[in-house]
Amino acid sequence: MIARISLCLGLIAGLVLGGCDRSSPPATPGAPAATGAVAPAPAGAVTETGEVVATYGDQKLTADELVVELQRLPQRSRATMDADGRKRFVENYVLNDLLYAEGMRQGLGTDPDIDRQVNDLRRRLVVQRVVRKLQDMPPVTDDQVQAYYDANADRYSTTTIKARHILVKDEEKAKELHAQLKANPEQFADVAKASSVDTASARKGGDLGFFGRGRMVPEFEATAFALQSPGEISEIVKTPYGYHIIQLEERRDGEQKPFDQVKEQIRATLRNESMQAKTKDFYDQLKSGANVEIDEVVLERVAKSIPEPSPGTATMPVHGGH
Repeated sequence: MIARISLCLGLIAGLVLGGCDRSSPPATPGAPAATGAVAPAPAGAVTETGEVVATYGDQKLTADELVVELQRLPQRSRATMDADGRKRFVENYVLNDLLYAEGMRQGLGTDPDIDRQVNDLRRRLVVQRVVRKLQDMPPVTDDQVQAYYDANADRYSTTTIKARHILVKDEEKAKELHAQLKANPEQFADVAKASSVDTASARKGGDLGFFGRGRMVPEFEATAFALQSPGEISEIVKTPYGYHIIQLEERRDGEQKPFDQVKEQIRATLRNESMQAKTKDFYDQLKSGANVEIDEVVLERVAKSIPEPSPGTATMPVHGGH
C-alpha cells in the first residue's frame, strides 16, 4: 500500500474538505498521537481482520488499518465521532493517499525542500526523545522532603518584604552605583530612575512592592530576604538578568507554613532540581566529549552578513530549543 504521510497531508486534506461540519472532530488520517503512543483499542473494536472498508484505484483500506488510524485520535474525538464523522474520516484518509500518489507522480517525492523539512522533523523528534529520557527520575522520598523542609524552614513562611532594586548589565557599573548608594542610601530611588534597565520598576524608583517567597529568581530572593532593617542595601547580586542592588523598604514577618501544606511543592522542587542537575551534567559531558569550540569572530561575521527581514516577515529557527 502507498506509504502515508500523516501530518502534512492531513493538513492539506483538512483545507480541501474545510466545508465539513465543524461540530464533528476534524479528520486527520495518519496523524500521530501527541505522546507518540497508540492508545488502547476501545471495547468492541475490530481487530486483526482483513475486511475492506474502502477501495480506491488499486488500493484498499482494511478494517484493522482503520482501527490503527482511529486509535491515533484523542479518545474524546473518537467517543464523539458519529457515523457521518467516521465516513468523513475515511474520505479524508483516502484523499490523503490520492494526494500523496499525485505528488509522487509529479516528482515531489524527491523535492529537496520536502527532504529538508522531513529531516528537520526527524531531528527534532530524536532530540525530544533523548531529552524525555533525561526526565525519568526516581521518586522523591518522604524522608527527603522532610529533610529539605527542616533545613529550609525560612523558605516556607508567610513573611513578605517591600523592596526596591536597580538592575544593570555591567558589573563595573554595578560596583560604581553600589559604592555611591552605600554612601548615600537616600538616593536609591533617584539612581534607580536614572540607571536601572528594568524600566517597569525604574519609573517607580525601583519599587517592587510587597512580595513573598517564590516570586523572584532564587539568587535575588535569597539576598532580598536576608535584609533585616528598612533602608538596608544589599551587596551586588548576579542573576540571569544582570547585576542587582536591592534596598529593603519594609519587612512583615509571618509564620512558617505547616509541612503538610508545602510537602508536595517541596517534592516538585526537589524533582526539578535533580532533573536540572542531571540534564546539565549530561549536556556538559556531550559538549566536553565533542571538544566544542566556537569561533565568535566568524559567528559575528556570519550574523552581519544575513539581511534583515523585511517588516512583517516571520522568522523561524531551524531547530527548536532544547
